[in-house]
Amino acid sequence: MASPLWLRALHKTLNEHDKVSVFQLATFDAQNVPHARSQIYRTTFTPQSHPNYPLLISSTDIRTPKVSELISNPTNPSSSSEMCWWIDKTSEQFRITSRTYVIPSPSHPFYARFDWKASPGMKALVEEDNVDWEAERKEIYESMSGHMKASWLRPPPGSVLEGGYEESKKWVEKVPKWDEAKNEEERALWEKAFSNFALMVMEPVRVDYLEMGIVPNRRRVYTRKDDGQWVEEVVVP
Repeated sequence: MASPLWLRALHKTLNEHDKVSVFQLATFDAQNVPHARSQIYRTTFTPQSHPNYPLLISSTDIRTPKVSELISNPTNPSSSSEMCWWIDKTSEQFRITSRTYVIPSPSHPFYARFDWKASPGMKALVEEDNVDWEAERKEIYESMSGHMKASWLRPPPGSVLEGGYEESKKWVEKVPKWDEAKNEEERALWEKAFSNFALMVMEPVRVDYLEMGIVPNRRRVYTRKDDGQWVEEVVVP
């Protein structure tokens, strides 16, 4: 069974072009006010026996407001978000509506909201492919630069910066990989930054794929049905 056409198109573009990993993610807060921000695509996890259930992976600071927005409903282990991905080099746009899950440290209170069994893609990865989400969180964290790791040592994103920009000059600039830490102090910094690091897992349920580089332009909407099959509908660009 082949993966969905929209996913093959997205992966083709990502593999053939550099610096196209940034997308915009929109969520709603408790007052139904929309908020959009830029995110970085990290990778895709696809169950070996269920290619119709791809999971798109990004990352975040567990202290950011969007995390609370995504898990604010205590009756729902996941929340909807929409990614908007404009690829300037190919004139393609992907608007991906997803059920979105946040995976923090197992010691974080929000971890109790993470129910991998609620997602058919996650369930297949854990039960059939033996994916360890905590190990994946660590591997993705370690793949990042020392400067990026250090960003999770800063005060909570969006909080008032007491002391202004002068205060930011005191922030830790770089966190080494665990195996490269020279002393207990560096290992403590690694652990503190890692404790604030979380994965964001998007489980697509609807994809609006627009090709502006073709004349006439093409636009197709893909909707995932309850049985996991994707249905394509050609629509006006």
